[in-house]
Parts: sequence; structure tokens; C-alpha cells
Amino acid sequence: MPTIKNVCVFCGSNHGLDPAFKQQTVALGQYLAAHHHPVVYGGGKEGLMGTIAESTLAAGGEVIGIIPTFLQEMGLAKMDVTRLIQTSTMDERKDEMLRQADAFIVLPGGFGTFEEFTTMLSWSQLNVHQKPIALFNINHYFDDLVAMMQKSCDEGFAPQANMDLFLAADNIPAMFAGFAAFKHQLPYKYTN
Repeated sequence: MPTIKNVCVFCGSNHGLDPAFKQQTVALGQYLAAHHHPVVYGGGKEGLMGTIAESTLAAGGEVIGIIPTFLQEMGLAKMDVTRLIQTSTMDERKDEMLRQADAFIVLPGGFGTFEEFTTMLSWSQLNVHQKPIALFNINHYFDDLVAMMQKSCDEGFAPQANMDLFLAADNIPAMFAGFAAFKHQLPYKYTN
């Protein structure tokens, strides 16, 4: 697989109730900075989005924020990142994130975070990209989502092999070990 440089982080614009979510986001930002992985993220200043940007920058790393103009006009953008890219729409934002990133890490978040994850996963399934995707499963946050993905395979809506298009890990070294071992298999979308 190609070398991973830029890592896109999808995460919530809130911190969530479990303090571990913020603690592990800080640890991830420090890890990415220490290992010279520029962070690509949604450009926001609130919640875990703000935390991943701040912790990466504080540790000497680079941060590329990508935000639609309407969210910036609402005052939600973090302006002191290494580079801030404006897009016209949310869809253009995802396209730019895909273009900028070599791998994806999904932190706890809400509906928007789930949508970003499933977009990148479905694009991988359709061979739009061949990049690794990891769910950072802090305190089992994504257990139910992984179970739902498995149910879609069990019920014949996706082939079992497509579960290998992403990984779920509860610690940072395991995610990067998974990235190192990742081999994109040209998926066969239909089960029969």
C-alpha cells in the first residue's frame, strides 16, 4: 500500500459525555504530530474537532482544515490552522478530504461523523478510493455500529469480505498496525 502521510480525522463538534473521548483525541493529535502525519479535518473549532486541531498544533504538527463557506460565516471555523481550505458545499468538503488524505480515522461523534464514515466506506466498496479507514473505538463507542455493519452482511446486503474495508481498534498503535497491514481488495458489491 502507499505510504501514509496525511491522516483525515472525522469527529464530533461536541466533546461527548465520557472524558476519555477528549483525552484520547489529545493523545491522537500528539501521536500524529510526533510521527509527522499532517491532520486533515473538518476545520471546526468546537468539540473534538477543535481538540484534534489544537492538540496536533500544540505538539508541533500540521493541520489542514476543510470547511464549507457557510459554516465559516457562522463563526465555526478554527482560523489558526496551518492551512484552511474553503468549499462551497458539504459534499465538496468530503471530496477535498478524500483528495488530501491517505488514511481515515473516525473518532466518536454524531450523525455527521457517521455520515462521513459511511461515505468513505461506501466509496471504498465502489473502488472510488483504496485508502484504509479506522474506527477509533474508544470505550466501545462504535460496537453497535460495527454490529450493524455485520448485520448487513449476515442479512445479504453486503459481502462478508467488505468488513475488511475498515478496522475498529481501541488504541492508537493498533490502528496504525492495521493501516500498515491494510490491503484494499477490489470489493464485489453484490452478494448474488
